[in-house]
Amino acid sequence: MKDLRSAALLFTLAPLTSACTDDLPTLPGNDASTGTPETTGITTFPATTTGQTPPPPDATAGEATDGGTTTSDDTGATDSTSDAVDTSSGDDDSTSTGSGGSTTDEPGEESSGSTAGADDDTIYEIQDGTIGTGTSVDVQGVVVTGVAGNAIFVQEPAGGEYSGVYVFLNAAPTVALGDEVDLVGVTAEFNDLTEIDLSGGSITPTGVTGVVITPEVVGIGDLDPAVGEPWEGVVVRIEGMPLEVVDLPGFDEFYVGTGGPSARIDNFLYSVFDFPATYPNFVLGASFTAIQGPLNYTFGEYKVSPRQAADLEGYMPGPPPSGTPIDDLSPGDLVITEVMFDPNCLNDDCEFIEVYNASGVDVSLQGLRIQDSNFSAQGTIVNDVLLPAGGYAVLGSNDAGIWPYTAPADAHYGNNPAFNNTGDLAAILNSTEVLDQTATYPTFGIADNGISWKLDPAMLDATANDDAANWCFSTMVFDSPGGVDEFGSPGAANEAACAVL
Repeated sequence: MKDLRSAALLFTLAPLTSACTDDLPTLPGNDASTGTPETTGITTFPATTTGQTPPPPDATAGEATDGGTTTSDDTGATDSTSDAVDTSSGDDDSTSTGSGGSTTDEPGEESSGSTAGADDDTIYEIQDGTIGTGTSVDVQGVVVTGVAGNAIFVQEPAGGEYSGVYVFLNAAPTVALGDEVDLVGVTAEFNDLTEIDLSGGSITPTGVTGVVITPEVVGIGDLDPAVGEPWEGVVVRIEGMPLEVVDLPGFDEFYVGTGGPSARIDNFLYSVFDFPATYPNFVLGASFTAIQGPLNYTFGEYKVSPRQAADLEGYMPGPPPSGTPIDDLSPGDLVITEVMFDPNCLNDDCEFIEVYNASGVDVSLQGLRIQDSNFSAQGTIVNDVLLPAGGYAVLGSNDAGIWPYTAPADAHYGNNPAFNNTGDLAAILNSTEVLDQTATYPTFGIADNGISWKLDPAMLDATANDDAANWCFSTMVFDSPGGVDEFGSPGAANEAACAVL
């Protein structure tokens, strides 16, 4: 995915005559000797310094989140979410029906303001492989279909397969949805995403604005990685009655389906999670009637990228929770009572925390967020899990498929957070505030392998568990996966005795 690397580049801002204030100096493709654009309205961009084009920002496990401000490695041990680019300016750049082409131009025709000529390069040639990677291209008369923090999507007005592409600018865009533009850049391939790299190139608005590209209606199966290549970068539309939310993998993305294959919905250009009032009770079972946007590609998946609320049609909230919603709780209503931060299982895939319900009412844990001391990498409980008043819930990492213990966890929160073994803490949050967090647990090296850290059973409140003196290591064996004993009391009251390490 594309990193925002402008902070690592040194360049001088030069004023242009356009209304935008962030235009950058002219580089090869215009008048490089003077730094003055040859044509009014041309915006040029600084060249990258590493020789490698970064991928687009995204918010999948192991990917940089929107805005590019926080990244993580492929293990998914660290991730965060920042604000998606909200391109909703009041203009709807798409329509709800039809496929192929623009409402302005017929296939093969140039719009009135375009400077395109017979010898110009096309997105079709770039995407179908006619023009190879690393080739300088001059693409004219294409339409902006998506705007991100340092990149845009563009599409040929005639539409169809191979008509769209991702464009890396290496700077904030100075164009808007529906603008017709000419591009000078270099073709690139980064993590299997085809793009035009404008680092050192230029983008020139033709003066034509408000062009409406009609989305291509495709089936969910058409977006499978094995067959979806023709639609990469193209504005696509999926429909269903309904398109039900079938998975919430975290990182502000989700999957929808109609009972068969599912499609992943990106948060690259717009995130439903940023607008809870617009999408109330956005949980499994919520649904839409149609979703549209440019088709992005990151980490082996094609993802539809809505650009604004109008791209997500017919929203219906999910089913109400079985107990008191997590957002109705106050700090201290739930208490973390046990943390398995260094289990013996492979890759620590069976870390868990135990949560006690001190609220006095039955609670649905759906939407509960789990974090560590970074307060950035987090997991989320996506299922409607009922925790009775006075009960304990075991919240495990990853998923049930790799859970090694005989007793199942009550819910799983995914790959993040990954608790470290050199002092860390556990925290739980609803959508607005921290409900509880533990004291920082100590470092004991290999002596604490497979032994959970537990709260004194006489100290079951969110104030007492802030004091490390009220915690110690477990003494009871609760399971022996692979013949190796694991110590703790997940899902039950903790023993009073403490292990001496």
